[in-house]
Amino acid sequence: MKIPADMDSFINAAPWWSTEFETEVVCTKDGVGELLERAKRESRRPFFVLDSSLRGQKAFADLFEASPVMIFDATSSEPRTEDVDLLTGMIKSDPAVPDLVVAVGGGSTMDLVKAAALCTANPGPSSRYQGYGMEMKKGLETWVLPTLNGTGAEITPIAVLRGPEKKLGINNRFASPSVVFIDPNLSSGAKKFNRFYTLMDCYYHHYEITKSRTSAADAHEDASRGIMLAKEALSRGLEVYEIETAIMAAMASVLGGSSSIRGRVGASHALSYGLSNSSPTLPHSVAVTISMLALEELYPDGYANTIRFLDLNGMEIPKASDYAIGEKDIPKMTKTASGMEKLWESCFGADLDKEALPAFIEDKYRKILEA
Repeated sequence: MKIPADMDSFINAAPWWSTEFETEVVCTKDGVGELLERAKRESRRPFFVLDSSLRGQKAFADLFEASPVMIFDATSSEPRTEDVDLLTGMIKSDPAVPDLVVAVGGGSTMDLVKAAALCTANPGPSSRYQGYGMEMKKGLETWVLPTLNGTGAEITPIAVLRGPEKKLGINNRFASPSVVFIDPNLSSGAKKFNRFYTLMDCYYHHYEITKSRTSAADAHEDASRGIMLAKEALSRGLEVYEIETAIMAAMASVLGGSSSIRGRVGASHALSYGLSNSSPTLPHSVAVTISMLALEELYPDGYANTIRFLDLNGMEIPKASDYAIGEKDIPKMTKTASGMEKLWESCFGADLDKEALPAFIEDKYRKILEA
C-alpha cells in the first residue's frame, strides 16, 4: 500500500479500503471551506456542533460564527445520553428548522451528533436505544469533519454513549454519517496527548480485528492495512506535528471505521468498558491502553507494541488509579465486562464459555490495579 507523502497525493488516494460503506469520503485541503461551500451550494440548513477545544484556532473561526450552533465540551470522555437529549431538543426546537446536523471535532463530538440526529425522529430518551438492532426511524442527515484522526467514528453506524446505567453504543444503520470531509491538516492544533491516544485506539481496533475469530474477510483486510499505517505513525513519534504522519493517521482512521463494520474488537475493549463505567473522566482510548497492559499472555505483540509506543512518544504508563478506580470497583467492572459477549466471542470463538469466565475477567482487573 503506497502512503501519500503530501496533501495533493492524499486527495487522490481514495479508495484505500475494501469494505463497502454508505458514507461519502471527501479528501480535501480545505475541510472547513469545502464543507461550508457545499452546504451553501445545496441550500442546506445546517445545525453545527463544535468541539469546545477548537475555539481560538484560526482554521475554525468561520464555524464559531455560524448559527445555529452548540459548543460541546468533549474533555470528559464519551458523550452522555443527557447530552444527546439536550442536543436533540435544541435541533427540534430551532426556528430555522435544520435539515442537516454537522459535527466538527473528535470521536465524542461525532458520536453525539450521530445519536442526536437519529433521535430527532425517534421518541423518548436516547438511553432507550442503547444496544444492538434497536428498531429506529431514519433521522436527520449528518456530515462530519474530524479534527482528530483515529476513532473511525466518521464511518461507523455506532454512537458510543454513557447512559445513566451503562456505557453502550447506539448501533443502528441509520447512524452512519452521509458525508465525511477529511482534512489531515485540521489535527495540527490538537494536543500531543489527544493525538497519541486517539491513534493508539486506532491501533487497538485494527490489532484486535486481525486477531478476531468472528470478523469477515474484508474486515481483516482493512484492519491489516490500518495496523500498518497506525504502527508506522506511532513509531515516528508524535512530539511534533507532521503532515505525512497526519495523513497516515487519517487513512488508518477510515480503515478503523470500515473494518469495524464487519469486524469485531476483542478483550481489551471488553475490559475497557468496565473501567469506563467506573470513572466518568477516563477517556476510552486510555481505558483500552490500560486494558491491553493486562493482556500480555493473550495479546503478546499488542502488549509489546503498547510499551514500545508509550516509550517512543515519551508517555508515562497510564494507571487505573490515576482515574480513582480501585478495589471497590472490581465487582461492577467484572459484571460490565462479562456482559460484552460479542467481544469475548471475537476473542475466544467457540471457547467463549470456557475462557471468558468472571474469574478470568476479575483476575485481569486485579492485575490492572496492581500495576
